Amino acid sequence: MVIIRGREVDVDVTRELEKYDWRRPRWTGDKLHACSPFRHERHPSFAVRLDNGVWIDSGSDDEGWRKGNIIKLLAFLRNETYQETADYLLEEYGPFAGDPDHLRLTYDLTPRTAPVSLDPAVLDEFKYRHPYLTERRGIEEKWQRAFRVGYDRKHRAVTFPWYDRQGRLVNVKFRSVTDKRFWFYGDGQPVGDHVYALNFIYKAGKRLAYVVESEIDAITLWQAGFPAVALGGANLSPRQRELIIQSPLECLVVATDNDKAGRRIARTIAGQLGGFKAVQAIDLPGHVKDVNDLTREELLEVAARTRAMPFNFAA
Repeated sequence: MVIIRGREVDVDVTRELEKYDWRRPRWTGDKLHACSPFRHERHPSFAVRLDNGVWIDSGSDDEGWRKGNIIKLLAFLRNETYQETADYLLEEYGPFAGDPDHLRLTYDLTPRTAPVSLDPAVLDEFKYRHPYLTERRGIEEKWQRAFRVGYDRKHRAVTFPWYDRQGRLVNVKFRSVTDKRFWFYGDGQPVGDHVYALNFIYKAGKRLAYVVESEIDAITLWQAGFPAVALGGANLSPRQRELIIQSPLECLVVATDNDKAGRRIARTIAGQLGGFKAVQAIDLPGHVKDVNDLTREELLEVAARTRAMPFNFAA
């Protein structure tokens, strides 16, 4: 059982973890042992209890990431906020989920307030650069400026501002330059309510865009001359689906990661957006995980070689 907002929820931890690729995994009756998903390591020092999702990363030097619950772990794997993951688990596994005979309707008459955008001034403290994106990910300075990428010197993290389709700041994603950890600005809106770089699609009047998971992959494609949007992870939320359907885009080219989660979200995109938009895909070579791993020459060749993607509405 997992405690979520004071409720006991019977989360299928194994089912959730099996959606992702793990490095050197060893599944026992009650635990998953593997290399840490938060940092690079050769020898597994990460373990998750399959009954309640409590995990420990014994090799971590960061006390904030040495242990945690299934919500924190899945928020990392799903590339979303802690609250968004809690919402997902309650919807998927909460009391009476999928059982209409026991569904109890409740009414919340509290007035809803419109989502509040962030003051652009919150980015002022991040107006710095770190060589991580240029030297290790190949992102040129002019493209970092275009996407208002910054650097948090205190926490040693690259910052990726998220904007709504009108260009208003709604959140900031922080990506550590020392390991794989990331987090979001505390007062930001759920990133699942937005599509990264969709404001650029509107501004440029694009009709075709590549769909990727991460901000870095989206910027990589723009830099190579291919308009792109990012979901922020290997999930397509109902609101993101709605935003893409409402957008001026007529054709989507799926370019998600070359792993289990990436293939799953590719099928979801085709199933949920096919019929509304033309859906194509590219095939990444086996030696790379995502489009940013490609050399510029490989990227130009792979991105230009698209294929039609079949879909069914059951996906």
